[in-house]
Order: sequence, then C-alpha cells, then structure tokens
Amino acid sequence: MQEGKVKLGAQEYSVIGSLSLGRTPDNTICFQGDSNVSRNHAQIQQMADGFYVSDLGSSNGTAVNGIRITGPQKLQNGDYIILGNSATVIFHLEGEAQPELDAEAPVEPQHASAEVAAHGGSNKVMMAGAGGALGVALLIGAGAFYFASGSTCKATARIISPEPGDTITKPTEIEVESTDAGCVAKAVFTIDGVEFAKTNGEPFEATIDPKDHPDLADGFDHILGIELYDKNGERIFAPAPVQLAFETRETKAPANTEVVQTNTNTAASPKGKEVSLIEVQEMSKQFVKQFSGNFSYNVSNKEFLKEVQKRSAEYVQDGYFDRAAQYKDTIKVAFVAEQNLDASLGFFLAMSRSKFSPASQGTEDGLFRMTNDFVSSNAFNGSCGTEKISDPSQRCASIAAARYMKEIVNSIFQGDVIYGAAAFGKSPQDASIWKSSLPANRSDLWNTIKTAPEREQLVRFFAAGIVAENPQKFGLKRDRPLSELYKL
Repeated sequence: MQEGKVKLGAQEYSVIGSLSLGRTPDNTICFQGDSNVSRNHAQIQQMADGFYVSDLGSSNGTAVNGIRITGPQKLQNGDYIILGNSATVIFHLEGEAQPELDAEAPVEPQHASAEVAAHGGSNKVMMAGAGGALGVALLIGAGAFYFASGSTCKATARIISPEPGDTITKPTEIEVESTDAGCVAKAVFTIDGVEFAKTNGEPFEATIDPKDHPDLADGFDHILGIELYDKNGERIFAPAPVQLAFETRETKAPANTEVVQTNTNTAASPKGKEVSLIEVQEMSKQFVKQFSGNFSYNVSNKEFLKEVQKRSAEYVQDGYFDRAAQYKDTIKVAFVAEQNLDASLGFFLAMSRSKFSPASQGTEDGLFRMTNDFVSSNAFNGSCGTEKISDPSQRCASIAAARYMKEIVNSIFQGDVIYGAAAFGKSPQDASIWKSSLPANRSDLWNTIKTAPEREQLVRFFAAGIVAENPQKFGLKRDRPLSELYKL
C-alpha cells in the first residue's frame, strides 16, 4: 500500500497506523489557539483498503472537500480536510502528484493571533498558529478553491442557480458559470458527495428532481457540488458547494382536519396544526431577514430546530396581534424614532418576553420583562419622568428596552440583532465579556452559543418570531403577521 501523507503548509506528516488532529499539544498535528478546532477533533487511520478520516465528536465538524462527514470517509489523493470550517490540511499518497491549495479569492485569517505569509509568488495564504503550526483559512462559500496538480487545465466553475438556502420542491435546472473550460472532459454533479449526474463538456447543466431523493426531506441542508475533470480523469476543480433544503413529499391535508405534515418530525400546537422541522427551518430563514445588517446565519442545526419547534407551542395563543396593536406606536417611537433601531426588534422582543401581556411576573414588569432595579441602576429610564415600566401605557417600558438594546446591539454587537436578543438581561458589561468569549465567525448560531441561558433566549426569540410571522401555519386563524404592525 502507498504511504499516506498529510500536508500542512511546508510540513508533511506520515500516517503510520493513525494520525490525530486537534487543538491540544497531545495531537500529532496541533492547531493550538484555534477555537474552532476541538481539543481532539479528528483522526486519520490506515486501514487494509486505504486511509480514512473520522470526526471525533467535535463541536464544529469535519469536512472533506467542503462536504461535512458523518462517519469514516475514505481519502483520495488531493483531498482537503477542513476542521471546524477553519483549519485545513491536505491528504496525498506517496508517489502521486502533490497538490497545493490555491484560492481564487483572497483568504483572510479568522484569528487575530495568526500571522499571514505569502509563499511561492502565487495567490496562496497560509496561517501560522502557536508553536509554529500552520493552517489554511478557507472562506467556504465566499470563493472557489482548487488543487494545482499535474493537470495543465485551469478551468473554473461556479453554481449560480439554485442559490444557497433555496428549498428544492420541483425539478430544478442547475446553472453553472465557467471559465477556460475547453480542456474539461467531464463535469460531475453531486449531492452530499454522491454523484447523481454528469456531463461531457460545456455547457455544464443538469436537472435535480426532489422526487429522486425522498430521503433528503429531513429538514436539513444538503450539499450540491460540481467537480471538473480533465481528459486524464484528474480532478482539476472543486468549487465551494451550495447548501440546499429539499421538500420531496407531497403535502396533503386529510379530510376534516387542519393537519399539515411534510415530515415525521413534527410538533403539534394547541390548535391542531403540526409544523415539521423543514417548515421551522424555512420560517427561521425568513425570520432573520426581518432585521437589518445583512448578517448571515446558519439555522440548520437539528438540535436548534428541535428546540425552536418545541418552544413554539408556548407562543401559540390567540389574540397576540390585537394585544400588540395597542402598543404599536409606543414601540415604534421608542425603538425607531428615538434610538434608530429596527422596529422588528421591539415587536419580536416583546413577543418573546411577554406575548404582549405586560402584567407583572414576580419582580419583572412590562412588555419586555425587565426589573426596576436593572432599569434604574443602568439609567435606561432616564427620560421616563415619573412613569414606571409597569405603567399601563408601557411608554417607559419601551423607552427603557430601546435604550438598553441600542447599547447591546449597536455598541457591543455592531448591529447584530440576533446576538443582542440572546444577550437580553445581561448588563452591558457582562454582555461585552460574553461577546469577547465568542469566535470572530458567529454565523453558526447553535455551535457558537453554547451556554444555557443564552441558548434559551435565542430559542425563545426564534420560536416567538416564527409563530408571530406565520400564525396560520400554527392554527391561529384570527391573528395576522406581526410585521403588518411596523410595516404600515
């Protein structure tokens, strides 16, 4: 059997029996200081029929050529292995052409402590970590990556349709934009790394039919990819993949019932409606679009979706729209006119905190469930005059919540409403400390927010949001989307 090698920058490691990768020094390859990499992240093992990489239960996962693995994955010469969407190594076989990682788009290091060094005069960026270890930072989805091997073909390709985040519900044409493709002999289309179509030469087109993939209707993202090969059968290009959801089963309402079921994983509301995980995912994707800032979030984590699905039943209560309408001007003035925040933040925050029922609960008062001590000690009620946050008008409660959220969202999270909502209840000082403990890349909400109180806030915010924006899906016939109040 050929000897297996793992390449990390200029360094090369032989796979003798097994090779471990992780953040702690006891690993064969150590990415010390990279918080996206787990202590014992992954392992490469030599087996009778080849070399396999396995994830060791890491927090942020392991991917091969951009496809996240769920079990042992056999490695081929030139495969790149990504740990936690941050650190990358390249696997190759002794005697085969040794690949090098090229990037068409500039790659920025994700850790402030990294030192960046260009090498070879090409557009390659390596990231130096503690102890002299080197890693490669990849911005998956932001640019296209390929391995320069023995092939002289430098073709590139990019999937332009469907777009990331789309849900495939019917036969869909895959459109590809390519350059310098005259030397390409074959293009292979894959889903989760498994080939389902191929074409010889340009144009690189295929059709994906959800009826051919019924097992993918599971409420989670799946990876659509394309790989280019030259006339010698050598892979010359593998662009960043596109994440898609699939709805492959027909939705039919049984007679005399309001049940809508697209998946066996469903949560029933008190009104008899059942909402599947894939519906929760789609509603969550639409929910985050209510806020400004153009922040990108991954809301496809199964555990997160299940928690939101479960918690949503708590918010399925008739009349929330009429209750909210009583305070629409008060909330809009406080959040928009006075603090220049998104109106959506005020409304969905109130929904998640009190369901627009301001009656006191213990020491917490008002639409936003704040305490007088917290509001007074931080001077968030400075312009309330003699009013209190428990007053029926809820003017002071809205003023205090808006002033508080402006400091949390704008000053601490640079406009990121979702993380501001997750931090609700923390003092500005504590919120700043919490923020400093988070990685620079916070797009993966569930794997970034690991502490129970903040996860609870996050789940409640999403659960309240998807119910309040989609009342009919949850059986609330006389309620309307909350956005109607602030978009008037």
